[in-house]
Amino acid sequence: MTSQEQAKWCWHNWQPQAGLVLVVLDNVDDLTNWKNCRQILPTNNRFCVLITSRLRNLGLNVTEISLDELSPEKALNLLTALLGEKDRRVQREPETAVNLCKWLGYLPLGLQLVGAYLAEDPNLSLAKILQQLPTQQKSQLEAVFELSWQQLDFMTQCVGELLSLFAPDIIPWQLVESVSQQLNWAKADVDEARKQLYKRHLIQSVAEGESCYKIHPLIREFLQGKLAGLNTGDDLKKAFAAALVKIAQKIPESLTLEDIKSVQLAIPHLTEVAQNLIDAVEDENLTWVFTGLGKFYQGQGLYTLAAPWYEQGLSTVQTRLGEEHSHVATNLSWLASLYDFQGRYDQAEPLFLQALELSKRLLGDAHPDVANSLNCLANIYYYQGRYDQAEPLYLQALELRKRLLGDAHPLVANSLNCLANLYYSQRRYDQAEPLSLQALELSKRLLGDAHPDVANSLNCLANLYYSQGRYERAEPLYLQALKIYKQVFGVNHPNTVTVRQNLENARANK
Repeated sequence: MTSQEQAKWCWHNWQPQAGLVLVVLDNVDDLTNWKNCRQILPTNNRFCVLITSRLRNLGLNVTEISLDELSPEKALNLLTALLGEKDRRVQREPETAVNLCKWLGYLPLGLQLVGAYLAEDPNLSLAKILQQLPTQQKSQLEAVFELSWQQLDFMTQCVGELLSLFAPDIIPWQLVESVSQQLNWAKADVDEARKQLYKRHLIQSVAEGESCYKIHPLIREFLQGKLAGLNTGDDLKKAFAAALVKIAQKIPESLTLEDIKSVQLAIPHLTEVAQNLIDAVEDENLTWVFTGLGKFYQGQGLYTLAAPWYEQGLSTVQTRLGEEHSHVATNLSWLASLYDFQGRYDQAEPLFLQALELSKRLLGDAHPDVANSLNCLANIYYYQGRYDQAEPLYLQALELRKRLLGDAHPLVANSLNCLANLYYSQRRYDQAEPLSLQALELSKRLLGDAHPDVANSLNCLANLYYSQGRYERAEPLYLQALKIYKQVFGVNHPNTVTVRQNLENARANK
């Protein structure tokens, strides 16, 4: 029986009492050993494999975790491995190799960069590179970075400087490409730059299947220093901010699981824009940076994380654009809506009133923003049981939306639902039911059967039937709404939890 067959038998017949099994392959420092190890690795997901190695880019979607400082012996071994089996420079210059490792502080990052530099020029002696590294002014790592930097072509240096703008987090390369499009850089040039930066260990791959990278904090700091000396630095910052604004503009108010997945890797970089690069954002896009972050957290029910972004957005817009600007009204509405969700009606009402008054003054009485403010203010009154104040505002918002947007629009369906809920709360069931049915039919026609707004309409109609004791009609509607909410929001979202409870109540009363 071969070793491969023996390993396969072992993985198949090993039945631990519980949990996962950790398999450790220690000191895989030789390519031949690694090839042999690959043939015996377990394939069942019951097994987790930990490999200790000085090699890099082992393949098989191996996640690399770099250690900080090595022992002198291991540092020397790493340098030898980086230069390759056929390279004899360490053997020819053993004392210089030891001094080089010591000068680099036995740091893997420095050794990797120097090793990559040496590998590029097999004729370069260790003594020569040690002479090139300065002993004063610059830190050891900065001097090593400079060596690698000088080896890069102009385009690769530009991409490196751009990368310094990203947050110290996972960087999806697709986002880098989006920024490069703003700068009219050729995709082929950007791809080649990525390869060169990776080859020289200036970026690290963290999820090769998704083409994501990270930059070591020290390298990021070095690249930021290079960016600071550029005349074109502002152009890079504006392009970076513009690309992130485009993502923020696509974040919907009702976040689905797919929405969260599509934008979550961009959120740290949008946060970087909000915190450190807001001056690079154009005036007309200023509000999007903060509302995008606010909606990302609010849409997941994370209200305490959303609030600071709405508050900072309002403050920033007021400071830059002045109090008399339509974006101020927009930010007032978003912050008020958040307070509304949290039940902080005494704080939400004055903000909605300010937004409504400002929108009317700046945009006129017949504008969609005015209709939105009317509807939001009516919601505040509705939730407080002030139905006589809510009804005329709901009616105004519905009429204005129909006039401005047409009868077949999702916001019209929203107004119909709001008015139906008001009548339902007042036990005016004969008026509520036709409005709720209209809202459901319109939402399905415009948005499809599996949209969260459809689930909302289903839940509202089911509530109406439940309140009338028509449990047999309410239950299937709750079931449909629950299925949609689970699919698009997940099982723990507040909307999902609410509908699940409604369903349980309906079943208990049948």
